[in-house]
Amino acid sequence: MADDMGERTEDATPKKLREAREEGNIARSQDAASAILLLGAVLVLSATIKPFLGSLASMLEKSLVGDHLASGIRPEEVVETLVPPFIEAFLAGVPLILGATLIGVLAHLWQVGFMVSNKVLEPKFERLNPVSGFGRIFGMQGVIKTAMDILKVVVVGWIAWSLATGILPQIVALPEVGLLRGFEEIGSMGLTLAMQAGAALIVLGIVDYAVQRFKHQRDLRMTKQQVKEEFKESDGDPEVKQRRMKIARQLATQRLQTAVPKADVIVTNPEHISVAIQYDAATMAAPKIVAMGADEIAFRIRQIAMKHDIPIVERKPLARALYAKAKVGQEIPADHFKAVAEILAYVYRLKGKAVA
Repeated sequence: MADDMGERTEDATPKKLREAREEGNIARSQDAASAILLLGAVLVLSATIKPFLGSLASMLEKSLVGDHLASGIRPEEVVETLVPPFIEAFLAGVPLILGATLIGVLAHLWQVGFMVSNKVLEPKFERLNPVSGFGRIFGMQGVIKTAMDILKVVVVGWIAWSLATGILPQIVALPEVGLLRGFEEIGSMGLTLAMQAGAALIVLGIVDYAVQRFKHQRDLRMTKQQVKEEFKESDGDPEVKQRRMKIARQLATQRLQTAVPKADVIVTNPEHISVAIQYDAATMAAPKIVAMGADEIAFRIRQIAMKHDIPIVERKPLARALYAKAKVGQEIPADHFKAVAEILAYVYRLKGKAVA
């Protein structure tokens, strides 16, 4: 059986997943991130290429046109002649750089979220094991990786071939157009190819991410015994907790056996709550609660009370109010003095005891 053989049949617990994440062991696809970065960079480039090229043209024009070409640039003119064009070109390229950087960051964040871990940088000497290395290369993971790489080459090649055959007349006509027009059409073709290839690679990347996520969950599976051991570590051994609860019940019962016989009356709900009240006019300024409990403890209080002939009076509102507001060992709240006094007077009349 699976459990007897120690097979990993249970999903990873939240604790196991958290520890794996802290160690950098997470499901991620480098192919998906690269595809998103490629397509995003192409889109950013298509939106910023004209202003960028315009700035480069302006820079070249300012650098190549002027009297300094004939006379040369004097040392004191270097800064004012060359720096402004370079600054203009740099500022034109900032949107492209920032856009590509942002896309690269988001391409990883959507897979793993925000995470900082230095454990992935720690050297792991088991990776130097040649047997493990051959296992990674020729194992199932290596086969899947090789298949995905081959599929990417095939898809991109098919897209390039389809696009080339579709625009073959435009390619043949390139020598007939002007130089600038030719570069513009070549750029447009390259952009179309990159966008189609990027979209296809994103689809393959999502498939690869799904495979990596499945593999990650499978690798982190646990045996039933591991789940039990983790539960013992995090929540305590169930047998120990059961013994503690048993000891706590025994101690509570011993306290009830001592406290309840001192009470003058038991106020009940009638079944779910029991409140044991004691009053000694000589030593107490007000009645005091000596025992109180709900459900099983309430039943135990009534049992002890009947054994010692202590009156049990049903007062639902009073029992609930005392259980909610009062504490064992303290005097009853002042706003319940009258109700308790009436009960004590009733009990004293039953016993033929003088009312204080």
